[in-house]
Amino acid sequence: MQKNHSSNQALMFFIIYIALLGSLIFAAVSFKPAFQQEQPSEISSAFSKELQIQKHNQEKKAAENEGKWQPSNTFVITAIAIGSCLDIIVVLLWARHENKKKQQGQFTNPNRLTNKKWFGNWFQWALFCPRMAS
Repeated sequence: MQKNHSSNQALMFFIIYIALLGSLIFAAVSFKPAFQQEQPSEISSAFSKELQIQKHNQEKKAAENEGKWQPSNTFVITAIAIGSCLDIIVVLLWARHENKKKQQGQFTNPNRLTNKKWFGNWFQWALFCPRMAS
């Protein structure tokens, strides 16, 4: 008996929800907003003035950048990718070097920056272990 009552409530909820949604969509489509009652000539003249201002700004920027080197998007993406790979390689080589020095016990200064716990926590991007810094 209660299952029938709860299924009726769920069905009623979805019916009301769909009716409300439909009425809101109908109201949004059928009623004209107050800001659209302006004259089309006023809108087009304001729009054309704004287009002229934007064209002038674009021409000004083009004149400023005329003598400068402008790399292509492909070149920029390639340079960023190579830089990222080199950065990872340098960090891995440095970590390997530091681990070898630590295993051999060659640390001369026990108060080094890399021996601090916060250094390991700060730079643990899956390259450093927190116990390495302690």
